[in-house]
Amino acid sequence: MKFSNPKEEVFDVKMTQYGRHLLSKGEWKPAHYAFFDDNVLYDSEYGGTTESKNNSEGRIQDETPLLKTQHTFTGRDEYLFDGQGDIIDRVRMGTYEKLNVMPVSLGTSDYESTKTPAFRAQFLAGEIKGLEFNLTGSSRTVSGIASTAHQLQKIPQLELDVEYKIKVIDPEFPDGETVQFEVDPALTPGTTYTDGKQVVVGPEQIIFTLEELNAPFDFKNYDIEVFEITNQFGASGEQILNPLNFVKPLEMVENNILIDKSEAEIRAGRVGGTTPEIDPTFVRYFFDINVDDEISETILCKSVSELKAKGKSLYTDIDINCPDLSIPVRQNIYGSDALDEECSDY
Repeated sequence: MKFSNPKEEVFDVKMTQYGRHLLSKGEWKPAHYAFFDDNVLYDSEYGGTTESKNNSEGRIQDETPLLKTQHTFTGRDEYLFDGQGDIIDRVRMGTYEKLNVMPVSLGTSDYESTKTPAFRAQFLAGEIKGLEFNLTGSSRTVSGIASTAHQLQKIPQLELDVEYKIKVIDPEFPDGETVQFEVDPALTPGTTYTDGKQVVVGPEQIIFTLEELNAPFDFKNYDIEVFEITNQFGASGEQILNPLNFVKPLEMVENNILIDKSEAEIRAGRVGGTTPEIDPTFVRYFFDINVDDEISETILCKSVSELKAKGKSLYTDIDINCPDLSIPVRQNIYGSDALDEECSDY
């Protein structure tokens, strides 16, 4: 660890070990960057000193020594030389550093708002079973010293449960208890067993709206990542998470340039137009995730109707058209419904 020379060194860029691994395979494709201020002490009282506000800028920019870039955060013996597969170790090392090293980057707030960005989640179907405002690392004790796998992170944790209803239909009692739930044909086996009985399955869905308040609204506001929680633990005591893949869509345009279809299929892993085999490394192997227009309006309106039956309503800026329902959604009176197109001249 060294100090940088502010007279000669302005930028100090180094690749992480996982970045080097991707570069060696020709898969390193940087797409964005982020800024951090973890090394900045804005309030001098936390450092045991006092100063006037006029002196803070000079102290931060001119008088604070800067360390050179730290690009290694895990010991090589913890991952690459522990007897496990090298490729698996490098992926786990990259996942650990991505989730636990400098996780909070500087963001952008709405210029017209004086409040900090916040999330608002409202559930149309499903319920929150538990809530934690912070993500804590698993604890461990080494040589009598207790520590955690990573620092306390302000990442809300919502615990949700999905229950599936299952009923056995017995042909000997056709006038017996009827099915009290909607049967899903995709989940129901449709098999008649030797005793003539059948099994029907009804799923429970989780549907919710997620909005980021006091922040610029764009066409794409979120990234969704899915990890499988394993029962394995790393050398630092962290619980190992396996990243799962989504089936990549065909993207025919790159940098506003139309590319060849065969090249787009190769990039999406769909050589010859075929869809990759869905195995346990894909999200769709376990469940489906639909967003925005991918969600059927029938399902949305049914969920809103169930909310109304419970005496609840939905407060959101999202437009949900349910013609058979009377005012199920309360719109934000401060939101704007202005059209994006320019008005014609009259």
